[in-house]
Amino acid sequence: MRFILFLLLIFCISLSQNLQKADLLFNGDKFNAYIINNVSYLEKEDFSYIIGSPVQWDPKEKVVIVDNLRIYAKVIIYQGKLLLGIKEILSPLGYQIKWDQTTRVITIIPPSQKNTNKQAKIKIENQQEQENDNNYNNKDNKNKKYEIPVIDENKNKKEDDSSLRGQGLQVVFIPRSAFNEEYKVTVSDLKESKVYKGMYNAQSGYKFVIISVSQQNLSNKVQLYTGKFVLFDNKNIRYEYVEGLSSYVLQILMPMGINFGTLVFEIPETSIPSKLMLETYGSTPIIINLL
Repeated sequence: MRFILFLLLIFCISLSQNLQKADLLFNGDKFNAYIINNVSYLEKEDFSYIIGSPVQWDPKEKVVIVDNLRIYAKVIIYQGKLLLGIKEILSPLGYQIKWDQTTRVITIIPPSQKNTNKQAKIKIENQQEQENDNNYNNKDNKNKKYEIPVIDENKNKKEDDSSLRGQGLQVVFIPRSAFNEEYKVTVSDLKESKVYKGMYNAQSGYKFVIISVSQQNLSNKVQLYTGKFVLFDNKNIRYEYVEGLSSYVLQILMPMGINFGTLVFEIPETSIPSKLMLETYGSTPIIINLL
């Protein structure tokens, strides 16, 4: 009997380390938030109330859709509820997130209450950025595969990161996005291979870097020239994509229009793809960190 109680105690302690509840405050209203491995989550319906627009989840592309914007965020299914990462959704939309470690309260400040900066800034989604509060941010998720975890509080075993993952769910590359005042660029997949499409071989000592990318026109004007993509490696060496192998075609983009395609770069085998840059005319270059 004592042994069983001991196992239950270990289970409860382990679970409490992985999943904790917290209060979230927005405009005087209180919501239930969930903190799992130092990442905070909120129910999809609560996001709709905070943002003031419908929030949709596309299970096929693993993407959140808000006002025609597609945002890649962490997702967890807990007790049949769809929970979405708070920082990954609200930060790119201009909301300020404050965390009080003492009271365990998350406070959301809408964009209208933030100080505006006239200088153009690049806003990066889904990148683990260094902040002063190390207890709130999870900085260990770079270069990891991601799938929708399913949390089951009824499992009578010690919980860890691996047991938080759903069974039989497809593992996908962690997408990442960045945008400036005119465009939003999303890298949805990145692969490395010596052979492309089973028939194109990289030259000796080189490899192919295959990047699935999309570009969206965020402005209210027709974009005639949508810029040029270049790749940088870990030594900051610049590479241009191989036009004969790439399927990304520059085209006129209408307001909110999206262009999809694949960029193929050929780089040395010892090099590591570091960042993808969209060079444009008259706007801030967009840089997506690939590490």
